[in-house]
Amino acid sequence: MRVLHSSDWHLGRSFGPVPLHDTQVAFAEWFVGLAVREQVDLVVIAGDVYDRAIPPTPSIELFRSVLQRLRAAGVVVVVIAGNHDSAERVAAYDGLLDLSGVYVRGGYGRVGEVLTLHMPDGPVDVVLLPYLEPLLEPASFHDEYEGDTDARRRRPSHHEVLERAVQRATAQLCSPRSIAVAHAFVTGSGVGPEQSESERQLVVGGTGEVSASLFEPFSYTALGHLHTPQAVGGPTVRYSGTPLAYSFSETTAKEVVLVEVDAHGTVEVAAVPVPVGRGVATITGTIDDLLANPNAALVEHFVRVNLVDNTAVIDAKKRLQAQYPWVVEVNWQPAERADDANRASVLERRQLTPIEAAGEYWRSLHDVDLTEAEHTVLAGVLEPAEGAR
Repeated sequence: MRVLHSSDWHLGRSFGPVPLHDTQVAFAEWFVGLAVREQVDLVVIAGDVYDRAIPPTPSIELFRSVLQRLRAAGVVVVVIAGNHDSAERVAAYDGLLDLSGVYVRGGYGRVGEVLTLHMPDGPVDVVLLPYLEPLLEPASFHDEYEGDTDARRRRPSHHEVLERAVQRATAQLCSPRSIAVAHAFVTGSGVGPEQSESERQLVVGGTGEVSASLFEPFSYTALGHLHTPQAVGGPTVRYSGTPLAYSFSETTAKEVVLVEVDAHGTVEVAAVPVPVGRGVATITGTIDDLLANPNAALVEHFVRVNLVDNTAVIDAKKRLQAQYPWVVEVNWQPAERADDANRASVLERRQLTPIEAAGEYWRSLHDVDLTEAEHTVLAGVLEPAEGAR
């Protein structure tokens, strides 16, 4: 059987001030076409279908169209809710949709069940593990605590919650091959996966981490949440990443994952590059340098500009758009002083007089000292105010 794995579509999202709906439509067109051309049996979308709990109507219509076209082509579809989605809205009609060959799950309602799907080459067990908020864990999941009141009182971790869900499912596996679909922050072999700026942190600290070892019972695990495509803890536990770049940190090429699983559970994985969407780039320099030496390769990219001019630049974005039409962010970052070692320590700064502190701050911004005239003006303002305290 052939499986097409994608995730984190974030339908309804913008890139800075630029709406992405048209680009998401182009991706959806390509994705459905790929599934048909590759004669895919099963499409997996591992969470964050939408960018927010209440998505815009055009995004809902787009996703409905994708499901209709995939089913018309005979492709079975499984979808889980992510942490951006509303589990209740995404999975509102899960029982009815099952009858159509579209399986949608969200929240704890049906966690732990095993779907046995009958493919042309035999059965496959599918376990759907949507994003599970630990604070919402139902009392029925607490059976595993076996009366441990301390464990009941404390907040469970994502690993613990997901572990209980996986244990419930694996006890019911009956086919020689299986696929898990999960939306979580999964780490493997003590190495943290690559993250990006556009991912919403699941929790503060390390309690959001889930070990890749949980997924050892499955032939393949299709993950969602992280936006960079990557394997975690082994080649068969994978993030497909987002189909489009949603932040300037997402410089890795975008892809979806084509998976072949034979009747015995042996897996072959191939990355398929996504040909739509804009690349992202961050460029740094003075306004004069950037305008005089444009990078033609970035004309169609979303561009973030860090200006290092020592004085503020008027109409910087408008001027830069003449060279980079898709500039969406301009930051003023004056060049740092070369002698960072000579900056005052925290303790030393606390001992500075107001005028000395103001001078230090001016140097940190402009890399030059106050002129005598500037010092006189500033002293005339600060010294009377200090004396009035």
